[in-house]
Amino acid sequence: MEAYSLEPSGPIDMTMRLVMILALLGWNVLEGLSLRTPYPITMVALWSSPVWRFVLLLAIWLGAEWCPRVGLMTALAVVLYVVNMVQIVN
Repeated sequence: MEAYSLEPSGPIDMTMRLVMILALLGWNVLEGLSLRTPYPITMVALWSSPVWRFVLLLAIWLGAEWCPRVGLMTALAVVLYVVNMVQIVN
């Protein structure tokens, strides 16, 4: 039985990890530069749903299971989203 490795399993996995990390980095830079980011009305409306919050936690968990760097970037994106939603809703 092979030990679990954090390294990419092949060139496609490595490319997908890099694409996800760069996309989340761009999103985090865009969201981190302003406190009141204009989110789509759907994302604002979904904020009140507990299922949506569970989906956000699930996205963090799945990202971290796949690649810890993707999990960290996803968690940062969710934190920035939560901070903005608290400011927008209140």
